[in-house]
Amino acid sequence: MTIIRTALTALTLLLAACAGHDGLYEPACIAYEGDRIELRDGRFEWRRFTDERVVENDGTVAKPFPGFPRSGTYRIDRGRLLLVTDEDQRLDDWFVVVHAKQRYLLTADQHDTFVRSAKLADCALRFTGPDS
Repeated sequence: MTIIRTALTALTLLLAACAGHDGLYEPACIAYEGDRIELRDGRFEWRRFTDERVVENDGTVAKPFPGFPRSGTYRIDRGRLLLVTDEDQRLDDWFVVVHAKQRYLLTADQHDTFVRSAKLADCALRFTGPDS
């Protein structure tokens, strides 16, 4: 009984931690190309976007970002966003930081810069709200 209670408590804490970060993260600037990541109920959807269109010789529009969108499960461990695709592929980690009362997702390079200088990248992904 104690093991079951402990497991349920751990699961509840994990879901609560994830739910606190649920929502859409988009570039914090006007961007013509970039990423959007949505976190919801322990799952993620990562989309890339661009205003550039490449047209093949036959007139069809080429897909600008092969392999996207990506989706799968996520968890947050000490500020690190861990993403695993539905195909069981572990993606590069992102980092959750709060700066000026706003939540951001940073790549490893952006996070290193932030830790060293307290400066955010111009177009870091910013939490835009729980609704997409």
